[in-house]
Amino acid sequence: MHCIHCKTCGTEFAGNTAFATESTHFKRESLVKHGESAKHKKCRDKCVAKTSVSSGSIVKAFNRQDTASRSAQLAELNVKFNTAYTIAKEELAFTKFKPMLQLMKKNGIAINMTYANDKSCANIIGVIADTIRENTAVKVSSAQYISFMIDGDTDLSVKECVIVYVRILLDGQPTTILIGHVEVEHANADGIYAASKSAFAGLGDSCHNWMQKTVAMGANGAAVNLGKKGGVSVKLQEEAGKHIIPFHCMPHRLELALLSAQKDSPWVGNVYNLLHLIWKTYHFSSKSRRELKRLGVELGVSVNNPGGVKGTRWLPHVSRALDVLLKQEKKEGTLEDSGQYTAVYAHMDHLAASSTNADIAGRAKHIKETMEDGSFLAFCHFLADLFSAISKYSLLLQRNDVILPQAVSSLRNLILNVEAMAVRPCPGGKLASFHAAMKTQRDAREQEQEMQPQFMFRGVPLRKGEAENMAKDGPISQTAPRLQKQIETTVAAIVKQLHLRFSSLLCQEEHGMDTSVTKAVKCFHVFNHDVWPETAEELVDYGIEEVTFLLDHFQYVLERNGCDCALAMEEFQTLKTLVFMSFKDKSYHRLWEVLLTKEPYSSDLQNILHLVKIMLVLPVSSAQCERGFSIQKRIKSDIRSSLHPNSVEDLIRISVEGPPLEAFDASASVKRWMSEGQRAKRPNFKSWPQDM
Repeated sequence: MHCIHCKTCGTEFAGNTAFATESTHFKRESLVKHGESAKHKKCRDKCVAKTSVSSGSIVKAFNRQDTASRSAQLAELNVKFNTAYTIAKEELAFTKFKPMLQLMKKNGIAINMTYANDKSCANIIGVIADTIRENTAVKVSSAQYISFMIDGDTDLSVKECVIVYVRILLDGQPTTILIGHVEVEHANADGIYAASKSAFAGLGDSCHNWMQKTVAMGANGAAVNLGKKGGVSVKLQEEAGKHIIPFHCMPHRLELALLSAQKDSPWVGNVYNLLHLIWKTYHFSSKSRRELKRLGVELGVSVNNPGGVKGTRWLPHVSRALDVLLKQEKKEGTLEDSGQYTAVYAHMDHLAASSTNADIAGRAKHIKETMEDGSFLAFCHFLADLFSAISKYSLLLQRNDVILPQAVSSLRNLILNVEAMAVRPCPGGKLASFHAAMKTQRDAREQEQEMQPQFMFRGVPLRKGEAENMAKDGPISQTAPRLQKQIETTVAAIVKQLHLRFSSLLCQEEHGMDTSVTKAVKCFHVFNHDVWPETAEELVDYGIEEVTFLLDHFQYVLERNGCDCALAMEEFQTLKTLVFMSFKDKSYHRLWEVLLTKEPYSSDLQNILHLVKIMLVLPVSSAQCERGFSIQKRIKSDIRSSLHPNSVEDLIRISVEGPPLEAFDASASVKRWMSEGQRAKRPNFKSWPQDM
């Protein structure tokens, strides 16, 4: 026994059901439900169309119905894929998928609840991530030169992971793209190196030659990454070639330079300790924070939570914490000013006198007395100016599009600005404002004929230090020698550490050991057109030795990409003349973008531009790896600690590489999802109708 319509159409239309094959018995309820099912009606219409005597009108109607059904199916799948993409992009739990679809259905959107569960959501997100990974593989396979960046971390479930990014050129601009997030078997150099290779293997066969394109590897300064005897960089050089440049992340170098400078400048450490003690007072006590807020209301001050400065902190965090403490606010209806400094001082005075806890009272008394030191307060203002300048450079280095000439030029400007701070306060800076405020108070006291004026800072008495001397006419170097000595010591320590940490970029001898790798980095300064000679005669011989060395150092990878080294030297002369005469006013990014993408420059200078491409992909900063782990910590939270590493990688990829929701096109992912899997997808499947 069988259904003649389903038997005729076969299982392709009827599905795997006994009505399309044979069965010796059927229940009455099954016959009724089968007669009302959508698949039976579809098979019936098809059979009727085949046997119809009409001239094809029923066939056309059936085709129109089938087309409309497929369009509705794709539209519904697009809704589900867009919903899953939103969940991944906003870093929500997979279990939110079904409630979001139910909400749409409640709001009148016709959605079939098939594939509306957390497992389907994870599967859809994986398909979307695979589509993005395919696009990444296309970009990497088409790149001539690449560099990659790695960093390691331990996630919430105590799994050691490595995140890998690649830096390539797209339309003449450097771009950083996620390669993979891989769990490592062992967090030693061998394990991290194997995990990095596994991440590239995940891109498919089209990127099998990634190692032959690699010119540099970026990482933080950990010995497991950049160790000269057994680090990951050494293993990469042994397998891929000695031309590969291990590049120490510049933001990390900057942080290490400042940490080292603290040892030579005790007052810098004292400022860090003061900020830490203030943060500690309010971070661990809601009562103290509540009292500080209440004091701020009474004083008319907008109080912010003090920032932390200890532990893992980028310099902009420290600069922000100092700015919060020293921020200024004018009182309404008066010429007096106040700020968070006033509120913190008043509260510390209260805690020192009233707290029954000896530790809290002693800490508050120490903070209060430190805040009354005029010299120390002036040094805090100087440090705020100094940290502000260094923070801007740190933020520049953390950008994904920063390139080597830009970083080196900004570093030179930073050193000049820091050295100038030892001679005079930064114009318009916080120390200059503090100095002017002391002079204003002196003039006001003299008009009131006070013989022994008490200098104040936003209502805080400056009972010790050189506040009175700073109020005198003349530069700080003459009126406040104790403060000036600390400023000079701090500036000297920071400049010394900057020269030490960035010696290879500033064209200085690196402890008397100038290896081929460090020399190659130094030689790239010839492409920094801001430091070229001012006359055409001097420019003729400029950079020939450096370019010759670079062509020899990268000979293997250059010849592999079709670079003629002999012609490159001739084109270098043309390049210098062209930039000197026509493009010296261009920014770094715009200059190389024009020469790499516009004709006739990209053809006439094609050989020397190979070195420019290598320079542009050098991994100046690996801050993007830190951002990747920040996303990992948000995704793999306490309530999602069992996420599989592949799922974590998919979510990171969508969060980092995925377009905004309004620009996301789900069609490619839907097509991929429909074709994958061992079983056919049935997005319009519905359960049996209810009995009448």
